[in-house]
Amino acid sequence: MVAKSFSWHTKKVKNARLILVEDDAFTRATLGDALEHQGFDVKARTATAAEALAAQDSFDPHVAVLDLDLGIGPTGIDIAIALRHKNPKIGIVFLTTYKDPRLIEANLPNLPEGAIYLNKMEMSATSTIAMQISLAMLKPLAKRSFPWTRGGPLASMSSAQIEIMKEIAEGLSTTEIARTRGVSEQAIDKSISRILKHLDIPKTADTNQRVQIVRAFFENKGQGL
Repeated sequence: MVAKSFSWHTKKVKNARLILVEDDAFTRATLGDALEHQGFDVKARTATAAEALAAQDSFDPHVAVLDLDLGIGPTGIDIAIALRHKNPKIGIVFLTTYKDPRLIEANLPNLPEGAIYLNKMEMSATSTIAMQISLAMLKPLAKRSFPWTRGGPLASMSSAQIEIMKEIAEGLSTTEIARTRGVSEQAIDKSISRILKHLDIPKTADTNQRVQIVRAFFENKGQGL
């Protein structure tokens, strides 16, 4: 069974053209080398939307592996959508530390159909990533579920609650959050209470609650405090 899976993977990745989109130089270099070792033809290692789209024009890749958070400017999702606009059947794989893309921005566009979403913290080996990349190439438009929709504390949270988590992590007070959202402080307090319930954080002093929310926010970004 293992041998069959391995041979299928080898067959699929042989000469498969891949572009990598990752803004961290060290990760870009090491991941690119690792994927080449797995048999992929890594045509370009890019850091920006402009570089990624230029690489697509030059190399017509079968698959793109993208980080989600690329700093200021377009996200990995934005780039993936643009890549799909040019090639509707390009395989898309997101490789990120974020457990939920809404932690970047609440109103992000939906992931492209068939995209595979992998958490870097849960990938124990490059071969595991390689198998998922092969799957994205084999069935680029297959229906897939995403981790944050299957369970965990963020699954049942609304985008507004995720955004309030982010604002708390940025240091905004209840008054400031209420002002930016055009609602009452009481409404924000109720939202915070619901967030605490979703995160299973016990009710204690307000300061400690905020610390726990901030910790949960960064842990779910893959940046534990």
